[in-house]
Amino acid sequence: MSQKQWNSVAAAVIAAALACLGFGAEKEEKYQAYLSQMPHNDAMHANFSGKGTAVVTLDGDTISLSGTFTGLASAATKAHVCLSKAAGIPGTPIFEVTVPNAVEGKVTGTLKLDKSQIADLQTGRLYIQIDSEKAPNGNLWGWLLAGHEVAGQDVPQKWPWFQPEFAVKTK
Repeated sequence: MSQKQWNSVAAAVIAAALACLGFGAEKEEKYQAYLSQMPHNDAMHANFSGKGTAVVTLDGDTISLSGTFTGLASAATKAHVCLSKAAGIPGTPIFEVTVPNAVEGKVTGTLKLDKSQIADLQTGRLYIQIDSEKAPNGNLWGWLLAGHEVAGQDVPQKWPWFQPEFAVKTK
């Protein structure tokens, strides 16, 4: 075998090894949200109802969002992906996503994120908010947290249930 043939074989073997090891391939990351009622006072109680779930897949710099909601007191009007300072703190909309004008349905979207928005997603600062006719500043919301197993009702959680990105760090 000539040197040129050996070089071709060596290059093919190295390329196959890198492909098997996943070098150069970006790994998809999964995030999920439980959509629940936004905080409200007793006077607004009748306007806030419903629940839902959503899953987001991050592939490179693009997220694909797919979720469902049900039980709103009035029809959904808008849905957003929002940025907050931390989970549980209201923030500001950064993207509009698709939602039907109905009391139940699907929330969907495909969005391109910049590097800081990817970091925000990975640290639990992005959330989904669904507005409705009776709750125009938010009816349902849910923070996008790293994908995790969800135990059913009355089923003990096998592993630690907390999200590592929210662990309190000491020196």
